[in-house]
Amino acid sequence: MTLDEYITQTYPVECKGRNKVGDEVLDHSVSVKVQIYESPKSNMISSNVECPHNTGGHGQRCKASHPEVDKVGDGKGVRCPYSFDIPYAFETKE
Repeated sequence: MTLDEYITQTYPVECKGRNKVGDEVLDHSVSVKVQIYESPKSNMISSNVECPHNTGGHGQRCKASHPEVDKVGDGKGVRCPYSFDIPYAFETKE
């Protein structure tokens, strides 16, 4: 049996955003939709985070603690706890 479409699971979560050390930063949580999906024609599992504070090329950063700029500190920004790309989540390019 072969599949010709994406396999997707959606999770509704409530999030208060994160700062650089991982503490929650928003007074009230926002409703976020997290989709985890896999393409049957690749080995990659990814997530899509529908959140007003989500940013970055892969949706991998949270800017709830610094809405006026995309990145803070070391230039990498604050990681979104719900975003990942596998195998890319494990790659670090230095």
